Amino acid sequence: MKKHPLFCLALAAALLAGCTAAPPFAGTADTASSGRGEAATAPVQTESAPVGLHTLSAGDEDGFYAVGTTADTRLSMVSYVDYATLTAGPLCADPACTHDSDSCTACLPYGRMIYGVRILDRDHILMMAGGEEAWPVLYTAARDGSDRQALYEGSSQAYLSIGNTMLMADDQYIYFCVTEENPQDTALSGGLYRVPVTGGEAQRLFTTTNHTMVGVVDGQILCVVYDLTDGSGAGTRYLRLYATDGSFTDLMTWTDADPARSFGVDGDRILWMDENGGAGWLKPDGSSGQVAVSWPFTVGTAQDQYLINLDSRMPVLDGKLLVKATSVSTDIVVNRYALDPDTGALTPLSLSYMAGEVEQPIELAAVTGDQVLCTFAMNWEPAGYVTPEGVNVEADRAASRIGLLSLSDFWADAPNYREITCSMPLTL
Repeated sequence: MKKHPLFCLALAAALLAGCTAAPPFAGTADTASSGRGEAATAPVQTESAPVGLHTLSAGDEDGFYAVGTTADTRLSMVSYVDYATLTAGPLCADPACTHDSDSCTACLPYGRMIYGVRILDRDHILMMAGGEEAWPVLYTAARDGSDRQALYEGSSQAYLSIGNTMLMADDQYIYFCVTEENPQDTALSGGLYRVPVTGGEAQRLFTTTNHTMVGVVDGQILCVVYDLTDGSGAGTRYLRLYATDGSFTDLMTWTDADPARSFGVDGDRILWMDENGGAGWLKPDGSSGQVAVSWPFTVGTAQDQYLINLDSRMPVLDGKLLVKATSVSTDIVVNRYALDPDTGALTPLSLSYMAGEVEQPIELAAVTGDQVLCTFAMNWEPAGYVTPEGVNVEADRAASRIGLLSLSDFWADAPNYREITCSMPLTL
Protein backbone atom coordinates (compact mmCIF):
# COMPACT_ATOMS: atom_id res chain seq x y z
CA MET A 1 0.00 0.00 0.00
CA LYS A 2 1.27 3.44 -0.82
CA LYS A 3 1.77 5.32 2.47
CA HIS A 4 0.45 8.87 2.58
CA PRO A 5 1.96 11.16 5.24
CA LEU A 6 -1.26 11.73 7.20
CA PHE A 7 -1.98 8.01 7.26
CA CYS A 8 1.47 7.16 8.57
CA LEU A 9 1.27 9.84 11.26
CA ALA A 10 -2.07 8.51 12.47
CA LEU A 11 -0.76 4.95 12.64
CA ALA A 12 2.37 6.05 14.48
CA ALA A 13 0.28 7.92 17.04
CA ALA A 14 -1.93 4.90 17.60
CA LEU A 15 1.11 2.79 18.54
CA LEU A 16 1.56 4.81 21.71
CA ALA A 17 -1.82 4.11 23.35
CA GLY A 18 -2.82 1.32 25.74
CA CYS A 19 -6.01 -0.44 26.91
CA THR A 20 -9.24 -0.38 28.91
CA ALA A 21 -13.08 -2.20 30.32
CA ALA A 22 -16.40 -2.54 28.54
CA PRO A 23 -18.63 0.53 28.81
CA PRO A 24 -22.28 1.30 29.46
CA PHE A 25 -24.39 3.34 27.03
CA ALA A 26 -24.43 6.97 25.91
CA GLY A 27 -24.41 9.43 23.04
CA THR A 28 -22.52 12.69 22.79
CA ALA A 29 -21.15 15.54 20.70
CA ASP A 30 -17.86 17.37 20.77
CA THR A 31 -16.15 20.56 19.75
CA ALA A 32 -12.86 20.52 17.92
CA SER A 33 -10.72 22.87 15.95
CA SER A 34 -8.09 23.06 13.29
CA GLY A 35 -5.37 25.28 11.96
CA ARG A 36 -3.41 25.62 8.77
CA GLY A 37 -4.57 22.35 7.31
CA GLU A 38 -3.16 20.24 10.15
CA ALA A 39 -5.14 18.34 12.76
CA ALA A 40 -4.61 17.40 16.38
CA THR A 41 -6.60 16.29 19.38
CA ALA A 42 -8.60 18.83 21.37
CA PRO A 43 -10.62 18.43 24.58
CA VAL A 44 -14.14 17.16 24.01
CA GLN A 45 -17.08 19.01 25.53
CA THR A 46 -19.88 16.49 26.06
CA GLU A 47 -23.55 17.18 25.49
CA SER A 48 -26.57 14.97 25.97
CA ALA A 49 -28.87 13.81 23.16
CA PRO A 50 -27.48 15.98 20.34
CA VAL A 51 -29.92 16.81 17.55
CA GLY A 52 -29.27 17.63 13.92
CA LEU A 53 -25.80 17.47 12.42
CA HIS A 54 -23.14 17.20 15.13
CA THR A 55 -19.57 16.02 15.55
CA LEU A 56 -18.98 12.66 17.23
CA SER A 57 -16.87 12.29 20.34
CA ALA A 58 -14.66 9.59 21.83
CA GLY A 59 -16.21 10.17 25.25
CA ASP A 60 -19.42 10.92 27.09
CA GLU A 61 -20.59 11.34 30.69
CA ASP A 62 -19.88 7.66 31.43
CA GLY A 63 -16.45 7.09 29.96
CA PHE A 64 -13.91 7.49 27.19
CA TYR A 65 -12.68 5.29 24.32
CA ALA A 66 -8.97 5.13 23.48
CA VAL A 67 -6.87 3.16 21.00
CA GLY A 68 -3.52 1.45 21.28
CA THR A 69 -1.65 -1.82 20.92
CA THR A 70 -1.14 -4.89 23.07
CA ALA A 71 2.32 -5.07 24.63
CA ASP A 72 3.31 -8.55 23.45
CA THR A 73 1.47 -9.27 20.20
CA ARG A 74 1.29 -5.68 18.88
CA LEU A 75 -2.36 -6.11 17.96
CA SER A 76 -4.35 -2.92 17.66
CA MET A 77 -6.69 -2.60 20.62
CA VAL A 78 -9.73 -0.54 21.65
CA SER A 79 -9.72 0.63 25.25
CA TYR A 80 -12.32 2.08 27.61
CA VAL A 81 -12.02 4.32 30.65
CA ASP A 82 -14.93 3.88 33.08
CA TYR A 83 -15.56 7.03 35.13
CA ALA A 84 -17.88 5.35 37.65
CA THR A 85 -15.36 2.70 38.72
CA LEU A 86 -12.22 4.76 37.99
CA THR A 87 -10.82 1.80 36.05
CA ALA A 88 -9.52 1.23 32.53
CA GLY A 89 -9.14 -2.01 30.61
CA PRO A 90 -9.61 -3.70 27.20
CA LEU A 91 -13.02 -3.28 25.53
CA CYS A 92 -13.88 -6.91 26.18
CA ALA A 93 -16.65 -8.39 28.36
CA ASP A 94 -15.12 -11.91 28.56
CA PRO A 95 -13.38 -12.31 31.97
CA ALA A 96 -11.43 -15.31 30.64
CA CYS A 97 -10.05 -13.49 27.60
CA THR A 98 -6.30 -12.87 27.52
CA HIS A 99 -6.65 -10.02 24.97
CA ASP A 100 -3.82 -11.32 22.80
CA SER A 101 -5.63 -12.46 19.63
CA ASP A 102 -8.16 -11.03 17.22
CA SER A 103 -10.84 -13.27 18.72
CA CYS A 104 -11.00 -10.63 21.47
CA THR A 105 -13.61 -7.93 20.76
CA ALA A 106 -11.01 -5.30 21.69
CA CYS A 107 -8.42 -6.42 19.10
CA LEU A 108 -8.03 -6.23 15.33
CA PRO A 109 -6.05 -8.77 13.26
CA TYR A 110 -2.29 -8.24 13.00
CA GLY A 111 -1.50 -5.63 10.35
CA ARG A 112 -4.73 -3.72 10.88
CA MET A 113 -4.75 -0.76 13.20
CA ILE A 114 -7.49 1.28 14.86
CA TYR A 115 -6.70 4.97 14.81
CA GLY A 116 -9.93 6.39 16.20
CA VAL A 117 -13.13 5.45 18.03
CA ARG A 118 -16.25 7.61 18.20
CA ILE A 119 -19.60 7.15 19.94
CA LEU A 120 -22.43 6.95 17.40
CA ASP A 121 -25.42 6.57 19.72
CA ARG A 122 -26.40 4.95 23.02
CA ASP A 123 -25.90 1.49 21.51
CA HIS A 124 -23.11 1.81 18.93
CA ILE A 125 -19.59 3.08 18.32
CA LEU A 126 -17.64 3.80 15.14
CA MET A 127 -14.07 2.57 14.58
CA MET A 128 -11.68 4.00 12.02
CA ALA A 129 -9.07 1.43 11.06
CA GLY A 130 -6.38 0.78 8.45
CA GLY A 131 -3.30 -1.30 7.80
CA GLU A 132 -0.54 -2.30 5.43
CA GLU A 133 -2.77 -4.49 3.30
CA ALA A 134 -5.92 -2.39 3.11
CA TRP A 135 -7.07 1.18 2.82
CA PRO A 136 -8.89 2.62 5.83
CA VAL A 137 -12.21 1.12 6.85
CA LEU A 138 -15.05 2.57 8.87
CA TYR A 139 -16.60 0.00 11.22
CA THR A 140 -19.67 0.02 13.44
CA ALA A 141 -19.81 -2.08 16.60
CA ALA A 142 -21.88 -2.47 19.74
CA ARG A 143 -20.79 -0.39 22.72
CA ASP A 144 -19.06 -3.44 24.21
CA GLY A 145 -17.05 -3.96 21.00
CA SER A 146 -19.06 -6.95 19.73
CA ASP A 147 -20.87 -7.26 16.39
CA ARG A 148 -18.22 -5.35 14.43
CA GLN A 149 -19.26 -4.66 10.82
CA ALA A 150 -17.61 -2.74 7.96
CA LEU A 151 -19.57 0.37 7.01
CA TYR A 152 -17.23 1.94 4.43
CA GLU A 153 -13.94 0.89 2.83
CA GLY A 154 -11.70 3.17 0.83
CA SER A 155 -9.34 2.40 -2.05
CA SER A 156 -5.96 3.50 -3.39
CA GLN A 157 -7.68 6.47 -5.07
CA ALA A 158 -10.27 7.26 -2.38
CA TYR A 159 -9.23 6.94 1.23
CA LEU A 160 -10.45 8.38 4.49
CA SER A 161 -8.86 11.68 5.49
CA ILE A 162 -7.35 10.00 8.50
CA GLY A 163 -5.08 12.85 9.49
CA ASN A 164 -8.30 14.62 10.45
CA THR A 165 -10.45 12.04 12.22
CA MET A 166 -13.51 14.20 12.76
CA LEU A 167 -16.72 12.31 12.08
CA MET A 168 -20.22 13.79 12.07
CA ALA A 169 -23.71 12.36 12.17
CA ASP A 170 -27.38 13.16 12.29
CA ASP A 171 -30.28 10.81 12.92
CA GLN A 172 -29.91 9.20 9.46
CA TYR A 173 -26.32 9.48 8.22
CA ILE A 174 -22.67 9.40 9.19
CA TYR A 175 -20.61 12.10 7.47
CA PHE A 176 -16.86 11.88 6.80
CA CYS A 177 -14.19 13.31 4.52
CA VAL A 178 -12.53 11.27 1.80
CA THR A 179 -9.26 12.29 0.17
CA GLU A 180 -9.18 11.45 -3.53
CA GLU A 181 -6.12 11.13 -5.72
CA ASN A 182 -6.00 11.30 -9.48
CA PRO A 183 -2.89 9.43 -10.75
CA GLN A 184 -2.70 11.97 -13.56
CA ASP A 185 -2.69 14.91 -11.14
CA THR A 186 -0.34 15.22 -8.17
CA ALA A 187 -2.69 17.59 -6.35
CA LEU A 188 -4.92 15.96 -3.77
CA SER A 189 -8.60 16.78 -3.69
CA GLY A 190 -11.45 15.35 -1.71
CA GLY A 191 -15.08 15.38 -0.86
CA LEU A 192 -17.62 15.03 1.87
CA TYR A 193 -19.33 11.64 1.89
CA ARG A 194 -22.19 10.22 3.87
CA VAL A 195 -23.36 6.68 4.50
CA PRO A 196 -26.64 5.61 6.14
CA VAL A 197 -26.35 4.80 9.83
CA THR A 198 -27.99 1.46 9.06
CA GLY A 199 -25.45 0.69 6.30
CA GLY A 200 -25.54 0.92 2.53
CA GLU A 201 -23.76 2.70 -0.29
CA ALA A 202 -21.73 5.80 0.52
CA GLN A 203 -22.82 8.95 -1.31
CA ARG A 204 -20.48 11.77 -2.29
CA LEU A 205 -22.10 15.12 -1.49
CA PHE A 206 -19.57 17.60 -2.88
CA THR A 207 -15.89 18.17 -3.68
CA THR A 208 -13.39 20.22 -1.71
CA THR A 209 -9.66 20.79 -2.15
CA ASN A 210 -7.18 19.99 0.61
CA HIS A 211 -9.60 20.66 3.44
CA THR A 212 -9.44 20.22 7.21
CA MET A 213 -12.69 19.99 9.14
CA VAL A 214 -12.96 22.24 12.17
CA GLY A 215 -16.44 21.47 13.53
CA VAL A 216 -20.16 22.04 13.13
CA VAL A 217 -21.65 25.52 13.48
CA ASP A 218 -25.40 26.11 13.13
CA GLY A 219 -25.81 22.72 11.46
CA GLN A 220 -23.15 23.46 8.85
CA ILE A 221 -19.62 22.11 8.46
CA LEU A 222 -16.74 24.46 9.19
CA CYS A 223 -13.55 23.74 7.20
CA VAL A 224 -10.18 25.28 6.53
CA VAL A 225 -9.63 24.96 2.78
CA TYR A 226 -6.26 25.34 1.07
CA ASP A 227 -6.72 26.29 -2.58
CA LEU A 228 -4.19 24.17 -4.49
CA THR A 229 -5.50 25.50 -7.79
CA ASP A 230 -4.39 29.05 -7.00
CA GLY A 231 -1.82 29.81 -9.72
CA SER A 232 -0.45 32.92 -8.01
CA GLY A 233 1.64 30.92 -5.58
CA ALA A 234 0.15 32.87 -2.69
CA GLY A 235 -1.27 29.75 -1.07
CA THR A 236 -4.77 31.08 -0.48
CA ARG A 237 -6.69 29.64 2.46
CA TYR A 238 -10.32 30.00 3.41
CA LEU A 239 -12.36 29.52 6.54
CA ARG A 240 -15.41 28.09 4.84
CA LEU A 241 -18.86 27.07 6.12
CA TYR A 242 -20.46 24.29 4.05
CA ALA A 243 -24.07 23.19 3.86
CA THR A 244 -24.54 19.50 3.08
CA ASP A 245 -25.72 20.39 -0.45
CA GLY A 246 -22.26 21.79 -1.22
CA SER A 247 -23.14 25.48 -1.04
CA PHE A 248 -20.77 27.47 1.14
CA THR A 249 -19.91 30.83 2.67
CA ASP A 250 -16.35 32.07 3.10
CA LEU A 251 -15.93 33.66 6.52
CA MET A 252 -12.20 34.49 6.38
CA THR A 253 -9.42 34.48 3.77
CA TRP A 254 -5.63 34.59 4.18
CA THR A 255 -2.46 33.43 2.40
CA ASP A 256 0.85 31.78 3.25
CA ALA A 257 2.31 35.27 3.68
CA ASP A 258 -0.09 35.95 6.56
CA PRO A 259 0.30 34.53 10.08
CA ALA A 260 -0.93 30.95 10.43
CA ARG A 261 -4.35 30.74 12.06
CA SER A 262 -6.08 28.27 14.32
CA PHE A 263 -9.77 27.93 15.14
CA GLY A 264 -12.08 26.52 17.78
CA VAL A 265 -15.85 26.14 17.95
CA ASP A 266 -17.75 27.46 20.96
CA GLY A 267 -21.48 27.03 20.34
CA ASP A 268 -22.40 29.39 17.48
CA ARG A 269 -19.11 31.30 17.74
CA ILE A 270 -15.84 30.55 15.98
CA LEU A 271 -12.83 31.47 18.08
CA TRP A 272 -9.50 32.13 16.39
CA MET A 273 -5.87 32.90 17.10
CA ASP A 274 -2.90 33.63 14.87
CA GLU A 275 0.74 32.71 15.38
CA ASN A 276 1.59 36.30 16.31
CA GLY A 277 -0.65 36.02 19.37
CA GLY A 278 -3.68 37.94 18.13
CA ALA A 279 -7.12 36.50 18.86
CA GLY A 280 -10.83 37.06 18.39
CA TRP A 281 -14.13 35.54 17.34
CA LEU A 282 -16.69 35.64 14.55
CA LYS A 283 -20.16 34.30 13.79
CA PRO A 284 -21.79 33.20 10.53
CA ASP A 285 -24.05 36.28 10.71
CA GLY A 286 -20.99 38.50 10.18
CA SER A 287 -20.56 39.78 13.73
CA SER A 288 -17.03 39.60 15.09
CA GLY A 289 -14.58 40.85 17.67
CA GLN A 290 -10.81 41.08 18.00
CA VAL A 291 -8.55 41.57 21.01
CA ALA A 292 -4.93 42.48 21.63
CA VAL A 293 -3.19 40.13 24.05
CA SER A 294 -0.41 41.24 26.38
CA TRP A 295 1.85 38.20 26.39
CA PRO A 296 4.51 37.96 29.15
CA PHE A 297 7.13 37.17 26.50
CA THR A 298 7.97 38.01 22.90
CA VAL A 299 6.06 35.95 20.36
CA GLY A 300 8.17 34.82 17.41
CA THR A 301 10.63 32.28 16.03
CA ALA A 302 13.93 33.84 17.14
CA GLN A 303 16.07 32.59 20.03
CA ASP A 304 14.49 33.30 23.44
CA GLN A 305 11.09 33.95 21.85
CA TYR A 306 7.97 31.76 22.10
CA LEU A 307 5.90 29.96 19.48
CA ILE A 308 2.14 30.13 20.01
CA ASN A 309 -0.24 27.20 19.56
CA LEU A 310 2.05 24.67 17.88
CA ASP A 311 -0.74 22.06 17.93
CA SER A 312 -2.83 24.06 15.41
CA ARG A 313 -6.08 22.87 16.95
CA MET A 314 -7.50 25.20 19.55
CA PRO A 315 -9.09 23.51 22.57
CA VAL A 316 -12.01 25.48 24.00
CA LEU A 317 -12.91 25.14 27.67
CA ASP A 318 -15.57 27.23 29.43
CA GLY A 319 -15.53 29.64 26.47
CA LYS A 320 -11.77 30.20 26.70
CA LEU A 321 -9.01 29.18 24.31
CA LEU A 322 -6.38 26.91 25.86
CA VAL A 323 -3.10 28.02 24.35
CA LYS A 324 0.35 26.44 24.50
CA ALA A 325 3.45 28.61 24.23
CA THR A 326 6.77 26.86 23.53
CA SER A 327 10.17 28.49 23.93
CA VAL A 328 12.53 28.69 20.95
CA SER A 329 15.72 27.70 22.74
CA THR A 330 17.82 24.71 23.66
CA ASP A 331 16.03 24.56 27.04
CA ILE A 332 12.48 23.85 25.88
CA VAL A 333 9.76 25.32 28.07
CA VAL A 334 6.06 24.70 27.38
CA ASN A 335 3.47 26.84 29.16
CA ARG A 336 -0.33 26.86 28.94
CA TYR A 337 -2.63 29.86 29.20
CA ALA A 338 -6.38 30.39 29.13
CA LEU A 339 -7.31 33.25 26.82
CA ASP A 340 -10.63 35.10 26.98
CA PRO A 341 -11.44 35.95 23.32
CA ASP A 342 -13.74 38.80 24.40
CA THR A 343 -11.36 40.69 26.70
CA GLY A 344 -7.90 39.40 25.86
CA ALA A 345 -7.39 38.47 29.52
CA LEU A 346 -4.66 35.85 29.88
CA THR A 347 -4.58 33.38 32.78
CA PRO A 348 -1.44 31.24 33.34
CA LEU A 349 -2.19 27.56 34.05
CA SER A 350 0.66 25.80 35.81
CA LEU A 351 -0.40 22.15 36.18
CA SER A 352 2.25 20.12 34.37
CA TYR A 353 4.16 16.83 34.18
CA MET A 354 7.47 15.58 32.83
CA ALA A 355 7.46 14.05 29.34
CA GLY A 356 10.99 12.71 29.07
CA GLU A 357 13.15 15.72 29.92
CA VAL A 358 10.51 18.29 28.98
CA GLU A 359 8.00 19.71 31.45
CA GLN A 360 4.70 20.36 29.74
CA PRO A 361 1.09 21.15 30.66
CA ILE A 362 -1.15 18.26 31.65
CA GLU A 363 -2.82 16.72 28.62
CA LEU A 364 -6.60 17.09 28.51
CA ALA A 365 -8.48 14.34 26.65
CA ALA A 366 -12.13 15.07 27.45
CA VAL A 367 -14.54 17.09 29.52
CA THR A 368 -17.36 15.33 31.35
CA GLY A 369 -19.73 17.49 33.36
CA ASP A 370 -17.61 19.49 35.80
CA GLN A 371 -14.50 17.31 35.39
CA VAL A 372 -11.71 16.85 32.86
CA LEU A 373 -10.03 13.56 31.92
CA CYS A 374 -6.29 14.11 31.74
CA THR A 375 -2.80 12.64 31.71
CA PHE A 376 -0.87 13.98 34.70
CA ALA A 377 2.28 11.83 34.62
CA MET A 378 4.13 9.74 32.04
CA ASN A 379 6.99 7.27 32.02
CA TRP A 380 8.60 5.25 29.26
CA GLU A 381 9.16 1.54 29.82
CA PRO A 382 10.53 -1.35 27.72
CA ALA A 383 7.92 -3.10 25.59
CA GLY A 384 9.76 -5.57 23.37
CA TYR A 385 7.69 -7.94 21.27
CA VAL A 386 7.96 -10.78 18.76
CA THR A 387 6.56 -10.38 15.25
CA PRO A 388 4.49 -13.16 13.62
CA GLU A 389 7.68 -14.04 11.71
CA GLY A 390 9.48 -14.69 15.02
CA VAL A 391 11.63 -11.54 14.99
CA ASN A 392 12.39 -9.99 18.37
CA VAL A 393 11.83 -6.24 18.36
CA GLU A 394 12.99 -3.92 21.15
CA ALA A 395 10.75 -0.94 21.76
CA ASP A 396 9.55 1.47 24.42
CA ARG A 397 6.00 2.41 25.24
CA ALA A 398 4.42 5.27 27.16
CA ALA A 399 3.00 4.36 30.55
CA SER A 400 0.75 7.18 31.66
CA ARG A 401 -1.02 8.00 34.87
CA ILE A 402 -4.47 9.30 34.05
CA GLY A 403 -7.29 10.65 36.16
CA LEU A 404 -10.26 12.97 36.59
CA LEU A 405 -9.79 16.52 37.82
CA SER A 406 -12.57 18.93 38.71
CA LEU A 407 -12.81 22.06 36.58
CA SER A 408 -12.54 24.19 39.70
CA ASP A 409 -9.25 22.49 40.59
CA PHE A 410 -8.03 22.81 37.00
CA TRP A 411 -8.62 26.57 36.98
CA ALA A 412 -7.08 26.86 40.47
CA ASP A 413 -3.97 24.84 39.50
CA ALA A 414 -4.77 22.34 42.26
CA PRO A 415 -3.47 18.81 41.43
CA ASN A 416 -6.29 16.90 43.16
CA TYR A 417 -6.46 14.08 40.62
CA ARG A 418 -8.80 11.11 41.07
CA GLU A 419 -6.47 8.53 39.55
CA ILE A 420 -7.84 5.84 37.23
CA THR A 421 -6.44 2.34 37.69
CA CYS A 422 -5.30 0.89 34.35
CA SER A 423 -5.05 -2.88 33.95
CA MET A 424 -2.57 -2.30 31.11
CA PRO A 425 -0.43 0.73 30.13
CA LEU A 426 -2.61 3.49 28.68
CA THR A 427 -1.95 6.70 26.80
CA LEU A 428 -4.92 8.94 26.05
